[in-house]
Amino acid sequence: MNRLKATELIFDLIPLLDKKFVRPFENQFKPVLSPIQANVLAILKERKATMTELSSEMLISKQQMTPIIDKLVSQGFVQREYDNTDRRIIKISITPSGLNIIELLKEKTFTMLTEKVGHLDDQEVQRLINAINELQKIAGKLP
Repeated sequence: MNRLKATELIFDLIPLLDKKFVRPFENQFKPVLSPIQANVLAILKERKATMTELSSEMLISKQQMTPIIDKLVSQGFVQREYDNTDRRIIKISITPSGLNIIELLKEKTFTMLTEKVGHLDDQEVQRLINAINELQKIAGKLP
């Protein structure tokens, strides 16, 4: 019974988070980056990756990933790096421009989130912090 209730609550939480947080940020950044492009840059900020690795992590096909990478290359946010020993291996890496745009988006996102959290009283902020910490711990255990 409790597992079913937890499942229902998570199911109900997803559209709420999408409406309150995800879509407002996506709409602000659409002229610069699509959500998928932003996710790719976030991955590449941490490490270089092949198309196969990126498509696997993003849960999309390599055929779908190719135009995304092509667009990011044309914008100067990523670059293709060919392996010296095996030219078939191509790693995608973020460029300084890509790092700059990620930092700019991060700053704008923090500003928007700070504004949203600013509408809460101190007690609500503490409850939110506690709830998020718990959710992160528990979600980290899920397969």
